[in-house]
Amino acid sequence: MNAQQLKESIEGTSPRKRVELEKLFLFVTLAGEFRPGYEVYARNASTYNEYFDALFADDAMKDTDVWAAWAKLAHRKWVDRFEPKVAIPNMRLKTQGIPVEFGSGIFIAPLGSKDTVADFYVFPSKGFNTRAADFVTSIGGTFRCAGLEFTGIYGVYKFHNTVIFEEWEVEKDPVPFEEDGCCR
Repeated sequence: MNAQQLKESIEGTSPRKRVELEKLFLFVTLAGEFRPGYEVYARNASTYNEYFDALFADDAMKDTDVWAAWAKLAHRKWVDRFEPKVAIPNMRLKTQGIPVEFGSGIFIAPLGSKDTVADFYVFPSKGFNTRAADFVTSIGGTFRCAGLEFTGIYGVYKFHNTVIFEEWEVEKDPVPFEEDGCCR
């Protein structure tokens, strides 16, 4: 596949999806040719799906904008491609989000889906490609979530049925506490 064939493959999609795919095309091409290093993904590809899936499969690309954009657009699971400090899969929830407790207050960290089963991850600062997830908010102070007590400032992200905390300024690592039955 050459760059023109990739463009033709994209042109055959629905107008809404085409807009996003054309942005990806601009990431990987320049003046009608693949940018250096991006042509390797076209070797065995005959469609835009095959091309961008090949790029997505390359761990050397996982910190790039095009990798993140394809992960979001194609709904590819990617969290396991990075090294979390905390991973709690398949939490059973009573709400469509993970409760975060602040003393007598509560914040529900939303999921990117309507599911009541969620995965929860904590990553160090710059520990994952934040552009592959949707930023929700930041939280700081001492708070509890998913059976852990946190002290510090964290970015909160969502992706499908996953909630991700990214450490921004941490006073101490999360420590377990006795749960009150809100989730798991």
